Amino acid sequence: MPRLLALLALLLTLGAAGFLLFWKLGGLPVQQWDECRTGLNALEMLQRREYLVPYYQGQPDLWNAKPPLHLWLLMLSFSALGPTELALRLPAALAALATTALVYAAGRRWLGSPAAGLLAALILVTAGGFTALHVARAGDFDATLTLWTTLGTLAWLGYLQTGRAGLAGATGGSFALAFLTKGLAALLPGPGLLLAVWATGQGRQLRRPAPWLAAGLVLAAVAGWYGLREALAPGYLAAVQQHELRLATENVENNGQPLLWYVGRLLEFNFSAWLAPALLAVALAWRRPDGSPAQGLVRGAAAVAGGHLLVLSLTRTKLAWYDAPLYPLLALLAAAGIGWAARALAAHYRWQPHPAVLLALPLLVVAGPYADRMAHLRELQQRRLENPTLLYGRHLTAQASQQPALREYLVATDSLYNDSPEFYRVAAQLRYGHRSGWVQPEFAGRPEPGTVVVACGAAARRPWLARYRTETLLQTDSCVTLRLLERR
Repeated sequence: MPRLLALLALLLTLGAAGFLLFWKLGGLPVQQWDECRTGLNALEMLQRREYLVPYYQGQPDLWNAKPPLHLWLLMLSFSALGPTELALRLPAALAALATTALVYAAGRRWLGSPAAGLLAALILVTAGGFTALHVARAGDFDATLTLWTTLGTLAWLGYLQTGRAGLAGATGGSFALAFLTKGLAALLPGPGLLLAVWATGQGRQLRRPAPWLAAGLVLAAVAGWYGLREALAPGYLAAVQQHELRLATENVENNGQPLLWYVGRLLEFNFSAWLAPALLAVALAWRRPDGSPAQGLVRGAAAVAGGHLLVLSLTRTKLAWYDAPLYPLLALLAAAGIGWAARALAAHYRWQPHPAVLLALPLLVVAGPYADRMAHLRELQQRRLENPTLLYGRHLTAQASQQPALREYLVATDSLYNDSPEFYRVAAQLRYGHRSGWVQPEFAGRPEPGTVVVACGAAARRPWLARYRTETLLQTDSCVTLRLLERR
C-alpha cells in the first residue's frame, strides 16, 4: 500500500505539473530580447557546427557571455524538432518538470510522506515566479539553472545530515553544471550553502575533505571554461566583466530597483499564496528543535534561500527572473508549514485520515492557485497576436506554404531592438531553404525594383510604402509580403 500511494502521488505530481508546464508551450511567438537571442545563438551554432562559441549575425557573440550547456540542449532540440517555438522552450520545460520531481522526492523523504512531496511539487508549479515566461515556459537559461542549483542544494543538505561523501560530490557536480549553464549566476547560492552549515549545526562536516574537493570541482569548471573560451575567442573575459560582473555593482540598462524589490515581488505575485506557511515553517523549525530530517531540511533550505535572496537584493541590477532558483526551496518550506499545521489540527481533533484522503488534500489546497496559473496562461495565449513585431514566424510559415516558389526576400523591421524577426528569418532558412537578409527602415529606397520585402506592423511597413509602389503577394494579420515595383 505505501508503494502504491507513493506511485500515485508521483503520477499526480507529473500529471498536474506537466499540464501547467507543457500546455500550449509552443503557442506564443518567440519573445524579444533574451529568448530570441538565446535561440539565435543555438541556431547559428547549429548552422556552423560550432559547439563552444555562440554566434550572432555571423560574429562570435560576446554579449551573451554564458557557457554553452543550455545552448547544447537547444541544439539537440532544434535538431530533433526543427527550429520551432516548441523546440526552443522544450529543454526549459523538461528541466522544470525534473525540478518538480526533485521537489516531490525531497518532500516525500524529508517531510515524511508522499502527500507532503505532492504538496511541495504543486506549490512549486503554482508559484508565479516559476511557471512563467522567462523561467519554466521560455527558451532561456533560468529553468535549467534552477534544476542544477536545486539538485546541488538538496545534495548539500543531504551531506550535512549524513556525512556521505558522494552527496558532497553531487553538490560539486551540480553546481559545476549550473555554472556551465549560466555562468557566475550559479555561484550566488554559495553564501547560503555556508549559512546552512550554521543553521543545521553541522560544522563538523566541513572538517572532512569531501566538501572541499566538491568546491575544487566547481572552481576547476570555472577556471577551465574561462581559459578555454578566452583562448578560442579573445575578449571573452572582458565581456564577462562587462555583461556579468558589472550587474552586481552598476545599474545596467536601467534595471536598478530598491533593496527589497524581490521581497515585494514574492509578496505581491511570485509566491503570495504560499509565503505565510513558508515563514511558519521557519519559525517552527527554530522554536521546536527536535533533530528530525524535516527540521534539518527546513533550516537548511531557509538558510540557502535567505542567503541567496540577500545576495540578489544587494546587487544593483535586478531582473524579475533572477530569483528563479529560490522557488523550489520556498515550496518545500511552504509544504512543511502546511503539513505541520495540519498535523497539529488533526491531533487536536483526533482525526486520523485514510492515506488516500491525504493525497486528495494537497489537490484541494492548491486548487485556487492552480486555477490562477491556468487563467494567466490562457490570457497570454489570447494576447499572443497583439505585438506585430513578433509575428514574422506565422507569416513566413504561411508564405512557405502559399508561395513555395518565393525563396528570396528581405525581412524588414522597425528601428526598435528586437531579435524575434531575426530568429524567424534564420529559422526559415533552416526549415525551408530560404535566402534572406535583414534590414531596418533606413535601408528603404536602396533595393532595386523587383525585390521582395516581408514586414510586420505599420512601423516596419511604412518606409517601404512611402518610397515604392508595391504589389502585395501575401498578407496575414498585420504582416505583408510586398514586391517593390518602382520607386516613387
